[in-house]
This record gives sequence, C-alpha cells and structure tokens, in this order.
Amino acid sequence: MKLKLRHSKKSVFLLEAITFVIISIVYVFIIKDMYGYMGHDHDIKIAKVIIGWLFFIPMLFLGTKVKGDFFYTIWHVIFVLYFFGQVMYYQFNDGIIQPVFAHSILLLVLFVCSFFKLNFSVIHFKGQMLSIVLLISIVLFVPIFIKYLPHVKLKNLLLADVYETRYYFREIQDRYFGYLSAPLSRVILPSLLIIGIVKKKFWLVGLSIFMISFIFLIGALKSIFIGMIAAVFFFKGKAYIDKLHYLLYLFFGLCFLGLLVFIITDNTFLVNSFVRRVLFTPARMDNSFYSFFGENPTFWSHNSIGEYFMDYPLEQSPNYYVGEVLLEKEGLNANVGLITEGYFSFGYIGVILHSLFIGFVFLILKHIKMNPIFFGLVFVYIYYMNTSFFTTLLLTHGLAFFVFFAYLFLNKDYER
Repeated sequence: MKLKLRHSKKSVFLLEAITFVIISIVYVFIIKDMYGYMGHDHDIKIAKVIIGWLFFIPMLFLGTKVKGDFFYTIWHVIFVLYFFGQVMYYQFNDGIIQPVFAHSILLLVLFVCSFFKLNFSVIHFKGQMLSIVLLISIVLFVPIFIKYLPHVKLKNLLLADVYETRYYFREIQDRYFGYLSAPLSRVILPSLLIIGIVKKKFWLVGLSIFMISFIFLIGALKSIFIGMIAAVFFFKGKAYIDKLHYLLYLFFGLCFLGLLVFIITDNTFLVNSFVRRVLFTPARMDNSFYSFFGENPTFWSHNSIGEYFMDYPLEQSPNYYVGEVLLEKEGLNANVGLITEGYFSFGYIGVILHSLFIGFVFLILKHIKMNPIFFGLVFVYIYYMNTSFFTTLLLTHGLAFFVFFAYLFLNKDYER
C-alpha cells in the first residue's frame, strides 16, 4: 500500500510539472496572441519567467511532503487551480508579484495545517442517513416548487432565452430562495445522487436530477449544475488521491487537446473556455485588486460584518469598483476569492487570517473523515473559495451549511 502511494505521489509530481509546461506553452503561443485585447498582450521578460519558476519549483517539491491523504489532495487541487494561473500571469504579463506571494502563503499555511488534528465527537446516523437527508431535501424543495412552478420555462434546459430568464427571476425572487437553493443544489441533492448511484436506487438518481434541474430553471444559472457534475466526476476511486489523479488527467488532457485542436484547426474554444477562463481570468482580476487596494485597504468594511465597525470608503462594492472603474467594463462583477479579499482587507495579515480560516475548515473536514465518494462536494467549495467573498461563501454559497451537513451525514460511517 505504501509503495503504491509513493508511486501515486510521483505521478502527481510529474503530471503537475508537465501540465505547468503545457499551460505555459498554451499561454505564450495561443492566449497571448489570440486574446491580447483582453489584457494578455504584454512583452515577456526573462527575469519574471525565472522568478516565477523560483516560486513554482519549491512549491512543487513542498507538495510531496504534505501529510495525510485528505490534506495532500486538497493542497494539490489548490496548487493547480489557484497557483498555476497566478504564477503564469506574473511570468508572461505585466502582473505584480503580490498575488503569487499571497497564494504561496496559503499553500504554506495548508502545509502546516496538514500536521495538526482537531478533537471533537462526531454524530453517527449510520443506516438512518438516507431517510433523513431525503426528508430534508423534500421539505426544502416543495415550497420552492409550489412558488415558482408557474414561472419556469422548460426551453431553458436547452439554454434558450437564458438571459431573459435570469432578468425575469431577478425581479421576482426573494432572498430566501438563494439561501435554500445553494444547500439543495450544491450539497443535499448531489449527496442524494451519489447515494442513489451507490445503492443502485435509480429512482433516487432521477429525483435528484429532477430537483436540481428545476432549481436551474429558476433563474437559468448554469452554476447550479456544478455540484451535480462534480459529484459524479469525483465519485469513482476508493481514496482521495484517486480523485486528484482524475483532476490532473482532466487538466492535462484538456490543455493538450486544446493545443492540438488549435494547431490543426485554429479553433480556440477549449483554450478560451477552460484554460483562459479558469486559470487566467481570476489572476487578471486579482492583479487589479492587489494594485489598487494594496494602498487602500478596506479593513473588511465592505462586508456585512465589518460595516458595523468602519465606514466603507467607496460608492461601489469592491468587485464592481474593479470591474466597472478599474477594468472599465460596464456591469462587470469582478469576482475574486478569499485570499484576494484578505489582501485588500488588511494586506498580508489579512491573507494569513483568511488562509488560517481555510485551513481550519479543512481540518474540520479531515477530522470528520468524509467518505471519499463525496469529494465532489469538497471540490465545489474549493472552487468557490477562489471566486467568493467571505460572507457570500459562508451564507449564499452555503459553506457553513456544507460543513454542518458533512459533520452529520458524510463521515466514514457511510460506506459503500
């Protein structure tokens, strides 16, 4: 078993190194030329390329020393999703070094956290889990179904008229729908879907897909399907490190295929929709936040907690100020994650505090000993940690609910 684990970790090391090189090639020869008008057209400076590698290589080796299967997987997912884009944007653009340094702090904090343990008792429902979770989902779903059924349009499932639908539901939705839809679509229903697959209860699989699809019809937000897609994608594999391999193969495959398709057909669909948007759009947004707020910290006055202690200095929220004023894109909501929010709130002290919060969340999940079949749910919140502010992540996206739900239902007692 130990020999197999060492072999798996060696393959992770090689996959990450090769994928980093391929993404760099994609950026230099495709993104820089084809999407230069979107802020990717700056001259490459050898000194910055070298500095980027001086950040990347030590982190690549540090990743081999992360302790525990769960934290090892979490660390490397964040390494690929967060760190790759930051380093490359700095190397091949006019990007500043602060975002790279801040995300290095996050990786260092998570590395240290992997050696710690929390000690608290965990509730075990065992055989009652399915009945309780199914009851919760129905109780939450039925009021939504009754209220919004007259307003849904089935053609939205074919992605027709989605923008008109979004505008319409923005006018009629109440705030409670947002607080209910996130727990349902990102936590409860994907869990039921996985349980249905495990137990071969296909009526449960169908019911879960139906309820998620109905929630999608209330606003036509494609992000509603993220929980379901991630749950199914990461279902296979007995150990957490298996999930990491699936993700790395996906990254490598999409990057290589995107490069191949461009060479043969000049088509940039894969490069644009995956590589640029997932890795480099967040990095570009982050650079704007770090550049402006580095000298104008908000001290968390931008959120619903900090506003009680300090007046927020701008007329717009930070994400709209960056999107509309700094990037000059009308209506652009420049979403960034917890680490960037920590920096523009209180510099590197804010980065450390937000990194400690992220580490604490994963320490809780580590102690709960979540069954690996539910890793897709964890992945969803790793993604949202890179695109959401603190209070939005906790409440609107349902992180607080997810941790509580995992504590009650998703521990190792739920076996295949």
